[in-house]
Amino acid sequence: MTEHMNDKKKDELKKLLRSFHGDGFFQWQFSNEDHKKRWEEWQYNEEKYWGGFSHEHFDVATYVLPDWAIGPFEKYAGNPVLAPDPNGWDCGNFCGGVHNGSVLKKEGGLYYIYRGEFPVPDEPRFESIRKKGFDLLCDIGVAFSDDGIHFRRLAGPVMGSLDDLMFSFADVNCVEYEGRYYMYLNRWDWERFNDPSACGIYLAVSDDLIHWEHKGLVFPKAKRIHRNGTVLQDPDNRAVRDANGRFVMYINNQLIAYSNDLLHWESKELDAVWPGGECAMAFANYHPTNKDHLVLFTGGNHTGHFYAKGEVLFSLKDPERPIDWLPRPILAADQKIPHENGYSAEPPHKPVSYWRDTVFICGMTLFKGKWYAYYGGSEYYTCLATARAHDGLIL
Repeated sequence: MTEHMNDKKKDELKKLLRSFHGDGFFQWQFSNEDHKKRWEEWQYNEEKYWGGFSHEHFDVATYVLPDWAIGPFEKYAGNPVLAPDPNGWDCGNFCGGVHNGSVLKKEGGLYYIYRGEFPVPDEPRFESIRKKGFDLLCDIGVAFSDDGIHFRRLAGPVMGSLDDLMFSFADVNCVEYEGRYYMYLNRWDWERFNDPSACGIYLAVSDDLIHWEHKGLVFPKAKRIHRNGTVLQDPDNRAVRDANGRFVMYINNQLIAYSNDLLHWESKELDAVWPGGECAMAFANYHPTNKDHLVLFTGGNHTGHFYAKGEVLFSLKDPERPIDWLPRPILAADQKIPHENGYSAEPPHKPVSYWRDTVFICGMTLFKGKWYAYYGGSEYYTCLATARAHDGLIL
């Protein structure tokens, strides 16, 4: 479904995507009094949120996913599968709860390493943060499930925000390699939220998914903020090398990075461009007959949705140049579902978030013969969607 792009079209799309990504920190991450305005604005809007996709005629009713794509996805009828704990550290805040987590198989079940939010404490030492427009902090929690549906919390916060409250940690991408777990996430210093020497992709490692060793910023010398690092993995969430023997990390705003050890990375600007928004997940070795396929899941403005999931096809021989992309989202919010439209999941369905048209996935794995994907409902809940794996996929 790709269309030929000359230099002019590529430049126009890059400008469009750059306006979406800004300098790394999105303008809509500010918390302020203007909730009503955002509530009204962040709904389906084809004029504002098309995302650079083709406007050619498209028949949704007859469209069939290409063989390289993963999907279609079916939302679990009992969603959400995880909600903020009103009595816990991850009690949530208006517009943020428990979401954007990574999932890993271990001990016959699923470990969910998620982003949990809580209000900035009402103390004088945080007055400068509030003046900058922030009223939330994030840390990381760990939950476990035997069936992929019912989760119990095991640990959290594991990164230390409640101790020093200096940083906020969000949006997890985890991989396993040779028995160790590597967690890449976004670290924010609200005092210096646009400083790439303080904010960006952060790394912690673990042997048990409970205790994490801090490694620090992955790109401390970056000239602009690197965020949403997405490391290429297989359906069992093991880190995968490309055809040149390198680990691959996709990064927001047309950046890519390579590593030999998952610890030290070098990033570069990409010449290629594709429509859509943030990096979310990247998989290889998922197709039973084409071992060269590499699929990148994206999030952000997508054919009218403020945030929806797209898929882009690459090759392990060339992770930098897109081959194809889906013309419509593989997963998007449904306004008829309260917890996907900014309301609480439980009656009387009061407003809990202005992220009303927002679906984002950081974690997916192959479990019990299906893809289990965990997406954020209104940036407040964790929800589950499943998809059939390609026939013949054996790991």
